[in-house]
Amino acid sequence: MTTDRLRNPEHDAAAAVLRRIRNISIAAWAGFAVFALISSGFAGFLGLTCSALVTIISFLWLEEIVEAVLQPTPELRAWKVTLRTFGRYALLGAAVSVTIYVARFNALSVLLGFSIVVVGIVGEAVYSTVRSWN
Repeated sequence: MTTDRLRNPEHDAAAAVLRRIRNISIAAWAGFAVFALISSGFAGFLGLTCSALVTIISFLWLEEIVEAVLQPTPELRAWKVTLRTFGRYALLGAAVSVTIYVARFNALSVLLGFSIVVVGIVGEAVYSTVRSWN
């Protein structure tokens, strides 16, 4: 069932900002991954990847909440929401356990991984500042 929705400029702008933050975060992960591989080997890379995965999943969850607030869906299916929630918790648990047991808490890589979204937000702030100057 498709419905014609009116374009909401606030929704489009928020979606674009969230998309840029996500893309900058992924680019930051790639840069940090090269550094972690060189400095700490595979365990550092694995710690970075798992902690980055935890923050990206949390950020995507927040993105979905923002989407729901800006554009509520009339047909909410409780079983889909429940299934998606359990899936995310399972993925978060797996990523955290790999970070703890396999990567053995390589402090530098774990801290870099947890700062991935922060780098994305700072990148978006720089982008918005530079764009406002033009």
